[in-house]
This record gives sequence, C-alpha cells and structure tokens, in this order.
Amino acid sequence: MGRHSVQTVKQGVRVQDQLSGFDEILALCPLRSGGFIVTVFGDVAFPADEALWIGHLIDLCADLGISETLVRTSVSRLVAAGQLVGTRHGRRSYYALAPGARAEFERAAQVIYTAPQERPWRFLFFPDGHAPDGLERLGMAALSPQLGFGPARGAVPEGAVAFTAHADGAQADLTAMLARVFPLETLAQEYRAFCELARTVSALPDPSSKAALQARLVLTHAWRKVALRDPRLPANLLPTGHPEPKARAVFARSYLALCAQAESHERSLLALKDAQNTMRDSVIAARRAALQSSLLDST
Repeated sequence: MGRHSVQTVKQGVRVQDQLSGFDEILALCPLRSGGFIVTVFGDVAFPADEALWIGHLIDLCADLGISETLVRTSVSRLVAAGQLVGTRHGRRSYYALAPGARAEFERAAQVIYTAPQERPWRFLFFPDGHAPDGLERLGMAALSPQLGFGPARGAVPEGAVAFTAHADGAQADLTAMLARVFPLETLAQEYRAFCELARTVSALPDPSSKAALQARLVLTHAWRKVALRDPRLPANLLPTGHPEPKARAVFARSYLALCAQAESHERSLLALKDAQNTMRDSVIAARRAALQSSLLDST
C-alpha cells in the first residue's frame, strides 16, 4: 500500500471516529435546527457582521443530524421573524443578521461570554401584566402577574415601570430568598449536564478544523440554552456548592481549547474585507479575554 493510500485510510478512520464522537455528543445535546442556526450566526457571523452562504450552513449542519430541508425551513422562519435578511449573488443565497436583531444578539453575547457582575436589584411593575417567558429572558422572576424581580441589567422593557433597590440585611437571608424566588436547583441540574457534555466534547479524537468548529458550536449552543435562562447571580449569592461558577469555567476552558483548531474553517465560511477583519478580530479578542477572565475568577 502506497503512502498516499495509507494517508487516505487514516483520514477515513479519523472522520469516522469524529462522526462516532458526535453521535455521543448529540445524544447529550439534541439539536433543534432553528435554535442551532441562531447559535451559528451569533458565534460565527455576528463578530464580523457578515453574511453566510446557505451552502456553508447546510454543510456545517449535515454531520450534526440537521438536514438540508430543515436548514432551509429554519432559515426561512428566521427571516420571517425578522432575525435574518437574505440576499442573492448569482445563484447563491446569503443570509445575515437583520439590523434590528443585532442588539438582541449583543445582549445574548454578554450573557454567554462574560461572567455575572454584582448589580443593584430591580423590581419591574407591568400595569397590564407581563409574559413569564419575557421575564425569564431578562433573568428575572415573576413575583405576581404584574411584578418581576431580579438583577438590574439592560434597558427597562417597554410598558414597565422600574424600581431600583439595594438589599439590606444578612447575606445568608438574601441567599435564602433568592433560592426561593429563582429555579436555582433546576439550573444546577442543567449545569451539571452541561459539564458532562463538555467532557464528551473534550474527548473528540484529534478533530479537524471543521469538526472543532462544529464541536464549539454545539458546546456554545448548550451553554446558551441554560445561560440565557439564568438570573446571573454573583457567586457569593448562590447556594453553597452551586455548579454555575464551575460550569462557566468549564465552558470557557472548552471553548478556548477549540478556537485555534476551528479558526481556518471558520474563516473559510466568511468572505471578509479588511474592515470586517478588523471588526471581527476586535470582537473575538474581547470574547476570549472575557472567557479567560472567567477562568481566573474560578481559581
């Protein structure tokens, strides 16, 4: 057998091992096409404000059990929902974040890539009532059909009146109150499950650049699902042994470990001009610095 044939066999075994590894990963983190595509745009396209060719998107999703039909259907729904906009260049269709969606993606990025900070508390009063899922996206809890409570972060929602407060009293009592107001035990179970997923991702055998990017995207998607529902309490206000700080460090370490290997395939998806390269490099550097800070905070 010639050297070229041996290399071909080794590459085939390597690809098969990676696909087998993804089977284990997807068993721990089943993907819904629409949500995963949002993760792709947030992690890959957002930093450069660049469009993605749908062919690249289809290829990226294929190994992860998301068919071409599901990709096209989900993209069409995201366009209809005002999150993506489409353009055509010849026979190719490209999609980018809609201008009105960038603020939402920026807020999500702050939650995904940065550690919680101590903030004052906020009560939100909704004269006409609130939507519980809307409060959850703000990291707040519903105290009544008209009243929400949580850390004061972001703009005050339209239709709400905000009252900002500082807590007085023993920290232990505040911690006990927060454990009753927020679903911290449910979140703790999800963070433990995330750590198990991260261990499985880290066991991928010698991933190619494409596989490293796919693994990073699955990891980011799983983290995003739990992090966006978290009230982002400072570690000193969490119950003893709560796994959020550990899970955040696990995410940071796993994400950063995949970045160098994923870089060449990630850049191949983007047709960047010099200004976009500069913008992307700045956003990526800030994200990675925030993740490094999470690792330092956990030591």
